[in-house]
Amino acid sequence: MQVQVVTRNLSITDDIKKYAEAKISKLSKYLSNITMAKMELAAEKSKSRQHIYTAQVTLNVNGFIIRGEHKAESIRASIDTVTEVMERLVTKYKKKYEISKGRASESIKQTSNIETPADIEFNKEMELVKSKRFIIKPMTTNQAVDQMEFLGHDFFLFLNMDDNTVNVIYRRKDGRYGLIQPEVA
Repeated sequence: MQVQVVTRNLSITDDIKKYAEAKISKLSKYLSNITMAKMELAAEKSKSRQHIYTAQVTLNVNGFIIRGEHKAESIRASIDTVTEVMERLVTKYKKKYEISKGRASESIKQTSNIETPADIEFNKEMELVKSKRFIIKPMTTNQAVDQMEFLGHDFFLFLNMDDNTVNVIYRRKDGRYGLIQPEVA
């Protein structure tokens, strides 16, 4: 498993970096097929001028992305708590996708990196502030719902393996899910 610790608006000591790497590495005891683990640590000032530390962890499990985030008043507390969050998410993933008794795993096969950010400069009049490029993976609508939930997003773009078309799954205001299936005019 490739482990990466990055910071934003924050400088950390080698001790904190090693602590974060050790915490992330422990996730491999729950799931052996984690290919990449990234922890992003950030600091932001709250209204009381006290720093709030955010720890966000992103795991790539054979192309399936699992993400968790936690904010706390100390950097170690945010690392500890996000690790606990990730343990719960990894356990949930394992129960759903790992098939026991010697049968093959149903996890989504990795074909390439899932996200490749491409920040593009646009005219200032436009509201678009970021553009992303990523590889879409063939999956069922149920797998797309799971991927959306594990990412913590309200929508997810995917290649529907039932009809080989690009679809969007989204969470409705009532908590249920919707599916957008575009047709070429």
